[in-house]
Amino acid sequence: MFPTAYTEDIAQVTSLKKKPGVTSDVHNSVENTQIVKHQNNRELTLNMLVKEMVFCIALALTTYGALHNSPTKISNHPQAVRFFDYDSVVTDWYRGQLSKALTVINSVDISFVMYYAPWDAESQYVRGEFEKAASVLSKRVHFSAINCWNPGSECRLQHNKIPSWPILMAYTVTSRGVLYKGPRDAHSMVKFLRLIMYPLKRVSSTEDLVNMLSMCEAVAVAYTPLKDTSKYYNIWYYVALKSREYDTIGEICFATVTSEDLAAELGVETLPNARLMLWNDTKEYITEDHMQLWNESSLLQWVLENFTQPVARIIPMWKKAFSFEKYADGNPILMLFTPLNPLYQQLPTYDLLREVAMEYYNCNNNETSQWISELIKLQQVQRLLYQQKDFKKYCQEYKFRKPARKSHKDYKKEVISQNNKYPWNNITQKNQKSETFTSLLRKGLDISKSIKNIDDESEMISTLALLHQCDTTGMPVEKEFNEIYEKCEKYEENLNNEEEMKNRDSSFQTSMLPFEDDPLSPENLVQDSVKDFCKVFKFANEIGNPVAPAKVHGSRSVTRVEGLACKKNFTLHILAIDSVRNHHFAEFLGVDIRKMKDMTAAIILDTKLETQYVLSEEYSAKSVRDFIYNYTYKNIKRSLRTHVEDASHTHYYGSDGDSPGVAENHRNESVITVVDLTTRTFRKIVRTPGTVSLVAVCGGACTASTTRALLEAARLLSACELAVTPARLDAIRHDLPWHYTVHHYPTVFVFPPDRVREADSRAYPPGARVTSSGLVALALRALGPLQHLRVRLALCANTKISVDKKVCLRDIREHVTTFIARNLKYWRRTSHTELKDAFLKRLQNLHDVSLKLSLLHTSDLNGNSDIQRSLLDSLSILTKSWDFDLSLLRKNVKLINNATTS
Repeated sequence: MFPTAYTEDIAQVTSLKKKPGVTSDVHNSVENTQIVKHQNNRELTLNMLVKEMVFCIALALTTYGALHNSPTKISNHPQAVRFFDYDSVVTDWYRGQLSKALTVINSVDISFVMYYAPWDAESQYVRGEFEKAASVLSKRVHFSAINCWNPGSECRLQHNKIPSWPILMAYTVTSRGVLYKGPRDAHSMVKFLRLIMYPLKRVSSTEDLVNMLSMCEAVAVAYTPLKDTSKYYNIWYYVALKSREYDTIGEICFATVTSEDLAAELGVETLPNARLMLWNDTKEYITEDHMQLWNESSLLQWVLENFTQPVARIIPMWKKAFSFEKYADGNPILMLFTPLNPLYQQLPTYDLLREVAMEYYNCNNNETSQWISELIKLQQVQRLLYQQKDFKKYCQEYKFRKPARKSHKDYKKEVISQNNKYPWNNITQKNQKSETFTSLLRKGLDISKSIKNIDDESEMISTLALLHQCDTTGMPVEKEFNEIYEKCEKYEENLNNEEEMKNRDSSFQTSMLPFEDDPLSPENLVQDSVKDFCKVFKFANEIGNPVAPAKVHGSRSVTRVEGLACKKNFTLHILAIDSVRNHHFAEFLGVDIRKMKDMTAAIILDTKLETQYVLSEEYSAKSVRDFIYNYTYKNIKRSLRTHVEDASHTHYYGSDGDSPGVAENHRNESVITVVDLTTRTFRKIVRTPGTVSLVAVCGGACTASTTRALLEAARLLSACELAVTPARLDAIRHDLPWHYTVHHYPTVFVFPPDRVREADSRAYPPGARVTSSGLVALALRALGPLQHLRVRLALCANTKISVDKKVCLRDIREHVTTFIARNLKYWRRTSHTELKDAFLKRLQNLHDVSLKLSLLHTSDLNGNSDIQRSLLDSLSILTKSWDFDLSLLRKNVKLINNATTS
């Protein structure tokens, strides 16, 4: 408690006091001291009481707030709900049960998992595509979706720093997860999963290797024996899976050779070994201690660093990326826009471009020139064979039969394969001759040599009829396959006789189901494979049917482009882009790809000269070669890019050329509008006779100040009874002819009304601010001398300030004086009689105009002035004597031209 008056008094009474001095006034000092102390004690008491009251009130309020204050209110996160429907084939772990999801994922061979956030827009879009992919591959791949954003969930606790959603991962039972980085559409996802399902192909003969090389961009083959251990094979298997993070469409094919004898036949001395077989070279994985560096990271890095291809497939990921940056190095770019369906086994239009690119880059000084030429021919054979396959008809006519029931529980037919020369084990024929891969490759190219001299593609196709029947690559889509299958089935049934069954031991156990249909029997596996193929093929048709280049009749007329890359100081970069998903790129280049046949178009972009060239003919083996050849030797006409009408994905909201133009201006002379030009309407505007055209070329949309200056200048000139058309053009979306190429924006062109050539134009000074007065001055300079005088008189009449009118008239007088002096000089120089008389007559009329100008006052600048009407009549007379008869005066052509322009 604070001290009170009573405590002060007690303290003072009990304290020691000194005796007063002798000289002091005892009576007065004691009385005065008591009065002062009494007043001080009263004030101190009041202060203490106020402090105690304030303290008590504060304590009471604090206690009341502590007793009645409720805890802080925190809103709970919303309850987790299903992201996929109940009947969806996708297992939705919407509460983020990560451990349960991983338990299911680890129990299946292949699974595809989507980690999502339910509020994310990208996750909501991918949901539909993810479910489409699941509907196609649900019998072979397990699809799961995990809500990894739900607060407090197991997935959120373990993965709380995910930068973006969704994340797609593929898991196999024997490997780590493979991150999917490809396009977020269902067809690309299905392609990726099929690559995960079949990451490796076993090579059992040289023919398999040649076939893969003719169909793939590159073949990465490893020689991994299985005699002692499967360690090297497993590492290569993981490399093939991990590579799909960077190659989602399967441009690199992975293969393995498990036979030591086949490896020795291919020239491999040490095992394990890896080779990357490219179209023009073969890289070998060489290390000082390959036993130690045979690991996943080293092999994967080696494959990715050495992979090259003649045609680069660009797959934009719809994010900020630099897909085209490395090709914008000053060299021209050939871009092929064509449907690149990822689910088709081959793409004939793309394969044709690949053949042409290999021929273009195949220089004669290359050591592998002959090898590349033979490989090109083999690829052409593969392409033509594929074009003849009618997958749609095959799937419609294929008869799915019920598997035959086994007649005995112990029946087991022996399956003898004649396809593989080298089985999975390493036992094979010995003492085989070792040959290099090049010699073995040339053995597989006998087909290409047999058709080398065939001129017509149709004849080549008929020559390949037998090969078409015997082609076993890919799915069995030929009609003859059913007949062969039935014959084989009947042959096996004949082997199933009673004597063979009696000789078998009744206690013999087999893996086949005794009294039921075996789902893993060869017959069922074949039909299941066909069903899966037809299902995927039908799904692929949803975004487009297979397309093929046009046929060429008489291939001897085809221009050869072999080695052109080495004959000039530039090299074409050849790219391929899917025109279905990325047609807006072609629209931006001025090509309406949707109206092109098969949505296929070829474009060459010259980044250095800022020009482009479009293939005008139908895409074929002849037209694309002629296109490259003509560009190389500059025998091709430049294509002018312009805005594509009705293009819904160009993100351009300007005019499409149908805005009010010259026709509407003629209908309503009082209304002046700025015409938005395109490449097609530009020439029509600038060639309109009797009209001054003011054209502003802008780098994008013209600014408001430029547009305002165009309108004001047009109004001023129109008030002077001059036909004017203001216009503007977006140079980013519309190209102009060579002589109108501008180097800065905005640039304003003024086209005179009476011009012989459209090149007779004047440009606004670069860097100067575009104003209406500057445009009017530029337009006056573009007019002829007499029309110039009439317009200037009209401008003077429209000036409201008298001082400005005086200055305007003075400038006109000086201008006419300059005309007189110049024509007098020409009259003195010429000695031709007729020409001298013509100049004399012109001088007389000029003096008459000058005299009437000197009499003209500012008050006479109106329509009712007699002096002004007389001046205009003199100008009309001067117009008749201004032009000379040039046919009679050929000796003074130069002098006449100077006099005419002055």
